[in-house]
Order: sequence, then C-alpha cells, then structure tokens
Amino acid sequence: MSLHVYPNVYSSGSVPAGWVPTKGGGIKYPVRNAAVLAHLRQLLAGKWQKVIKDGNTGEVHYFEHESGQVAGVKFFPKRDEL
Repeated sequence: MSLHVYPNVYSSGSVPAGWVPTKGGGIKYPVRNAAVLAHLRQLLAGKWQKVIKDGNTGEVHYFEHESGQVAGVKFFPKRDEL
C-alpha cells in the first residue's frame, strides 16, 4: 500500500485547480478498514477519518488526520447528466 501525506487536498495533485467544495456537502466517518488505518498510523500517528466532499466539478474522497493533513486523495468527476 502506498499512501502519501499532503498538507491539503490540492497539494496532492489529484484535485483540479477549479474544484470548490459545496457548503455542507461533506461527510466524515471513522476508517473501518483495520489494515488501512494501521498503515495511516505508521505514516502519522493519531486519529484518522474518511472524508467524502462534494464540489462543483466532482467528489473528493480522502483520509484526514486530526492535524488537517490528508492522504489517499482521489477525485471523481461528475458525470454529465442526461
């Protein structure tokens, strides 16, 4: 598993520059996968949570440390609605 820690979602290189989160469009919950949580704690000890944030051009999924640093950032563009 290769996760890297970044200061924010934009510095990960996965999120497009024009992406803006929707106000109230996010959810946070505990990391349920024990192996992933153990790996994240090896990178940076402390509390981690899974975050999904909706934005103007798509969703961003990532793990957030209690310090605000992030890891495993993935961007999912919005599909064109028919």
